[in-house]
This record gives sequence, structure tokens and C-alpha cells, in this order.
Amino acid sequence: MSLRILSLGVHAELDVVASRQRARQIAALCGFGGQDQVRIATAVSELTRNVYNYARAGRVDFSVEGETAPQLLVITIADQGPGIPHLDVVLSGRYQSSTGMGLGIVGARRLMDQFDIQTALGAGTTVTLKKLLPYEASLLTPELVGAMGAQLTALPADVTLSEMQQQNKELLATLAELNTRQEELLQMTRELEDTNRGVGGALRGAR
Repeated sequence: MSLRILSLGVHAELDVVASRQRARQIAALCGFGGQDQVRIATAVSELTRNVYNYARAGRVDFSVEGETAPQLLVITIADQGPGIPHLDVVLSGRYQSSTGMGLGIVGARRLMDQFDIQTALGAGTTVTLKKLLPYEASLLTPELVGAMGAQLTALPADVTLSEMQQQNKELLATLAELNTRQEELLQMTRELEDTNRGVGGALRGAR
């Protein structure tokens, strides 16, 4: 059983921001924690940006699958653009365009539990993302999903500034985490070099 939550058109740069915002709101309403909300929103943002950059227009559909827990959040992102040549190279992570399409697709796949992409030259691309709802999440019935859709529709649309500010905060947090990991790696490298110098000195002394 599939229950539709919400559909969005992608026709402008602001629609990319809106799709990320809606993805995060839907993830929260489905019971996902903060980190998973960011993962889902980021995956949707990356792929809708590809839609806008390469196809200029497309659609994002959110739905829930399953009648028993854990259910699946399903996100379908489709366009009627030129399609993706050399898809196998893109999925392997070996291809990167000047606009970063390869990174967006591979990154989105890593953020979700299930990932499927169908593309044909001249006939567009459809990406399906799936993520298991938390085991403790409430079972989403048709009535609850209908209420969720109504709640999302009632939310104000002009919130792009706050969403962009939130994205900036998340980006800064990610950069800070990467910087911390880099510093830790450098420290480990220095310690390893010191150890190697000590071992080398001991060996020379033994001779």
C-alpha cells in the first residue's frame, strides 16, 4: 500500500530550497530524528538541484509504503530532461561534472537506505529514494497521512530565508566536523612519524 503525502514541482532555484524544506518537515512528521531529517533533506536537495540544473523542470513526490511497521518513506524525483549518459561511471563515483552532478547522485545514494535510478537519453531520469521509518514511529494510516498533507499545505510558503539560514548552519557544522577529523588525522600522522623515528633510532643504535 502506498499513501501519497505531497507533490512539488521544480521549476526554479527557490523550488530546490522549498523541496529541501518540505523533505525535512515530512521527515520530522514521520518520526525521524534530527540527523536523519538532515540526511533526507540533503539527498532531496542534491537531486532536485540536478533536476533544475540539467532538465530545468521536474517533480518531487513524497509517499509512505507499507501496512506494518517499519514503513518506508518513499521519495520520487523525476524529470523529462536529456537523461544521464554513462550512468554506470557516475554511480561508481569516478565521474564529476563541473557542476558536481556525480557527487550529488552518489552522495544522495549514501544518505538513504534504498536508491534506484532509471534514465534514458532524451527521455528523462527518475530517482527513487527510500528510508525505513524508525521502529518507534507511529504507524501511518491513511487518516494520519491525510492530516499530514493538510498540515504541510497549511504551512507558510515564504520561509525560504529561514531554510537557507538553516542550510548554512548545517553546512558550517559539517565543515567544522570535517576540520576536527582532519586535525585528528594530522595528530595521528605526527604521532606515527614520531614513533617511526623512535623505532628507526633504536634500530640504528642496536647496530
